[in-house]
Amino acid sequence: MPAIAIPWDPNLLAFGPIRITWHSLFAIIGMLVGVWVARRLGRRTSIADEQVTTLAFWALGGGLVMARLLYVVDNLDKFSGNWIQVLAFANGGITVWGAPLGGTLAVAGAAWWMKLNVPTALDIGAPGLILGMAIGRVGDLINGEHWSLPTDLFWAVFYTHPNTVGQSTPVHPATTYELLGDLILFVIALFFARRHMNRLYAFWTILAGYATLRFGLQFLRIDQPEHLFGLQQSQFISVLVLLFFVAWLTNRMRYALTSSIDPSPVKSRNATPPEPGK
Repeated sequence: MPAIAIPWDPNLLAFGPIRITWHSLFAIIGMLVGVWVARRLGRRTSIADEQVTTLAFWALGGGLVMARLLYVVDNLDKFSGNWIQVLAFANGGITVWGAPLGGTLAVAGAAWWMKLNVPTALDIGAPGLILGMAIGRVGDLINGEHWSLPTDLFWAVFYTHPNTVGQSTPVHPATTYELLGDLILFVIALFFARRHMNRLYAFWTILAGYATLRFGLQFLRIDQPEHLFGLQQSQFISVLVLLFFVAWLTNRMRYALTSSIDPSPVKSRNATPPEPGK
């Protein structure tokens, strides 16, 4: 059957025990591009470049910690009895959902501490976040560490290098599907960030959009343990995020409906004015 062979060594460079993988390279590029986008959007607001950079560092730190925490929770058997390995980030093991979740919490907390407008800070960071995640998925395609279901579609991929951690039979390029979805979300979020800053439209486009995308695509992936109802951790997180989105949207619609109603009574033009003194 036709399929696309991925022939590259997943290790781009190696210096003794230190390895630089394609995944690491594109993750770094994605972070830098994401910060650049956030700084550009920040210039449309009162938040200075230096403050945006500070928020970005908080987002990166919060995202990394949350990504590792989610991975550990989902793979407790790998760390039981050797908990020091939880801190061994160099050995790999993160969950991508940690980037938007941890980044959101860190940016919201840092913006509040810096006395900045929190919704504005979240809207500034949202488009760059999803674009950075999309760029990082290029490295996932090359490395192949995220396993997927087999397929006979002509765009299926398989991995041939001796050092690969990818699958040797044709499978869905699930992370590439996600990459394409991320780019669509980026365009939509960028529109909202430019036209409707401070309303959380860009922010929720990314969180709710990614939750929907990830919930569906996770059915093609076989690299996470299954839990209740056969769902994987990323799908449970997606459901929780969508519930928060529905709550926000409901509150937003209720506020818009209330604001559109004039509470003051309409006076008739033919009404008789009160007599003086009465």
